[in-house]
Amino acid sequence: MAVADVNSNNSLLGGNKLVLHMLDTNCSAFQGAAAAIELLKKNVVAIIGPQTSAVSHFVAHVGAAIQVPFITYAATDPSLSESQYPFLFRIAHTDAVQMEVVASLIDYYGWREVVILYLDDDFGGNGASSLSDALINITARVVQKAALPPDIDKYTLGNILARLVGIQTRIFVVHMPQNLASMLFAEARNLGMMSAGYVWIVTDSYAGTWTSLDASTNVFGGLQGVIGIQGYYQNDTLQFKSFLSGWNFRFPGSVLPHLYGLYAYDSVWFLVHALKAYLLDHSNVTFHQSALVPNGFANSSDMAHLNVFEGGSSLRTHLLQTNFQGVSGRIQVGPNGDLVRSEFEILNVVGHDLRVVGYWTTNTQLSVFRPGNSMNASSNSLGPDDAPHTLLQVVWPGSVTKTPRGWVLPKNGRPLKIAVPNKAGFKQFVSWSGNSSNVFNGFCIDVFQMALNYLPYSVPYTFVPFGINGPPVYDDMIDRLAEKIYDAVVGDLTITTKRMEKVDFSQPYVESGLVVVVPFKDANTSNEWAFLRPFTTKMWITTFLFFIFTGMVIWMLEHKKNRDFRGKPKKQVVTLLWFTFSTLFFSQREKTKSACGRFVLLVWLFVVLIITSSYTANLTSILTVQQLIPTIQGITSLQSMNVPVGYQAGSFARDYLISINIAKERLKPLSNMAEYERALNQGPNGGGVAAIVDEVPYVQAFLSSYCGFTIAGQVFTKSGWGFVSAFPKDSELAVDMSTAILSMSENGEMQKIHDLWLSSKSCDSGSTQVQSNKLDLGSFWGLFLITGLASLAGLLIYIIRLFCAFVRKGPPDNQEESVSRSARFLKSFAAYAMEAHPSASEKGGSTHGSKKGKNHGEDGCINESKLDKQQNETATSQVRVDLNGMQW
Repeated sequence: MAVADVNSNNSLLGGNKLVLHMLDTNCSAFQGAAAAIELLKKNVVAIIGPQTSAVSHFVAHVGAAIQVPFITYAATDPSLSESQYPFLFRIAHTDAVQMEVVASLIDYYGWREVVILYLDDDFGGNGASSLSDALINITARVVQKAALPPDIDKYTLGNILARLVGIQTRIFVVHMPQNLASMLFAEARNLGMMSAGYVWIVTDSYAGTWTSLDASTNVFGGLQGVIGIQGYYQNDTLQFKSFLSGWNFRFPGSVLPHLYGLYAYDSVWFLVHALKAYLLDHSNVTFHQSALVPNGFANSSDMAHLNVFEGGSSLRTHLLQTNFQGVSGRIQVGPNGDLVRSEFEILNVVGHDLRVVGYWTTNTQLSVFRPGNSMNASSNSLGPDDAPHTLLQVVWPGSVTKTPRGWVLPKNGRPLKIAVPNKAGFKQFVSWSGNSSNVFNGFCIDVFQMALNYLPYSVPYTFVPFGINGPPVYDDMIDRLAEKIYDAVVGDLTITTKRMEKVDFSQPYVESGLVVVVPFKDANTSNEWAFLRPFTTKMWITTFLFFIFTGMVIWMLEHKKNRDFRGKPKKQVVTLLWFTFSTLFFSQREKTKSACGRFVLLVWLFVVLIITSSYTANLTSILTVQQLIPTIQGITSLQSMNVPVGYQAGSFARDYLISINIAKERLKPLSNMAEYERALNQGPNGGGVAAIVDEVPYVQAFLSSYCGFTIAGQVFTKSGWGFVSAFPKDSELAVDMSTAILSMSENGEMQKIHDLWLSSKSCDSGSTQVQSNKLDLGSFWGLFLITGLASLAGLLIYIIRLFCAFVRKGPPDNQEESVSRSARFLKSFAAYAMEAHPSASEKGGSTHGSKKGKNHGEDGCINESKLDKQQNETATSQVRVDLNGMQW
């Protein structure tokens, strides 16, 4: 049909016609190679095909030797993109891109393990390898590959599928041609593998043929819920409508060709556009004898007599430059000969119909918008969290709409073999009754068994004690799990980086970390400097400095009008200090007269009240309440001391202590709480230990039962105390158990189990972590900030008002002429500021004095108060201070 359409237009090839030679490969690599050699003998300028990847590998080498292009519309093997095939061009999508679509779907639904069934040849094997590579980027993997021989029978195929029923994974990817895929799904249906819980994803090699199937024949009956990936093409373009019209005219009533038929039609036009450009540069098509070197067999072989196309390199260049809109979409190849356009649609078989549930392109990945749609932007691409809202609803096998988990525990499988540590102490976490009754219980066991009730499926299991002949070494137990000797581990298991590299953990539900446990000792509170203990050194220094600062501010605000703050320099210094420190007892006898002074003093007295009250309360606590302090202050002091250190036998704490440079000889393993108490009471001199390093949950249990001990310092390493189970790498059960743990935490079930096993009597003296009882500057910096700002604000207002009063008065005239005007001004202002001005009452109430006092009373924040009668009688004359005579 394509050749006929080309030859009907004489202007395309300048009056030349295409001559089509057709040979059937019968889907055989051998017959395909022979057919290709037969066509090359006819001096063809190009070959459309081959149809299979196996034939393409052979003929592509021949095409490169004689420079004849091969244009395939169905060979999708990713290895054909290599540079060793320069004359091979593909109009179909390579499987490397197609497997990226499959990986995007698997990542979209959160699946992590898949099984791929493929044809055992170059096409299927390289396609399966491409899927494995694509899944690595999304942290998923192919757990099993099932290679099916091309001549496989139903019985053998049924046995392969029966083995796959017995594994956990329920995600199957099918990558094979139509004839083999049809037989596979018929057998899968007989084995019940098309029921709820299964997921089937079919690649383009089979799904691309669905559009040519007659839906009325119930051909989709055995494919219900299957997801298919097919190359996308627009059926509303002018090119497609023209093709559809020609098809219906030539083959009325027949089914439209599937996607690969459209690729075949476009491959001819792809060649024609390149030939058109080639003929504009070359007047004819010529061949010459092959330059193969003769040897004992070359002269007698057909390949030795093949002619080389002289214009092959030029035609190849024009093929690489060809770009046009074909029936299947935009046709353009890259430097490696592969189709540049990568657009796919996701199909879902529902009833007798094919439903499009999404699209995929290189730029947007999964999307609900058609490729080329203006709304199809990256912001509309899909992610795992968008499945319920953006991707069209998929009907899965079994006619269910809920997304399958992707794995199950096989019914015919053996029960899970779960290791449980056999601990000598801390029985409230996990314990084993012994071989007689073989009963396991404890906090961890109850949490695990309760979490199983939240799973939507049953999990058969059996507990196996670990560490019967000695204390269990947890790292050894993890190694056994990684080697799959055990299927899971249940117990008081701690998550560490080293362990996470080997196994998977479920959701942690108790915070943990390492702490230091030490015995108490009585603090000596009767020494001569005990009164200094309520405050830190920095607090004492800051308080003293603010006493001096506040006294200086009040003196500056008062000395000009208040005779209590005047006198000789020595007297004024003593007055300043006396006034300031007497505020501690609120017994200052000097009265403040200015408004600013009273404001500053009021704020300062409030601060003093708070400080003295806090000091009194803390000192009382120190001297009257028994003070217990730890013998060791934390892990830092423990590192610097050469004393023995205890740890729980089998715990990772031993390796951690060695890693922070604590010698092995100093470490002593302990098994239970009774040994903890005995070792701490004996001390390093009596054969015991100075401290014990253990995890927080164990320490809390110990302190709730034994008094006289405490936690020294802070938690110095954070490692989440894992859920009671660990699983092999990439285990799906770990994810479901984590979900169950979160549900138990939300509905309060976890707290009930915790209260049942871990709530016991409390030890007041031993369960409290000792901290410093000194009050530091951080508790009072806000008060100091307030009084400091109040003092500065009052002082600033005073200086501004004082300056204004000085300007109105004017400088004195008896200044030296040699001094500059600005210097005289500053000197006069300084003298004015230091000048003591008596109030009106101090001048005996004279008219002149009253007037003068009024003039000099406008210096801001100097509000004169009336003195009582005794003050009027003892008022002194104004005292003026000569600036030049001041010595302080």
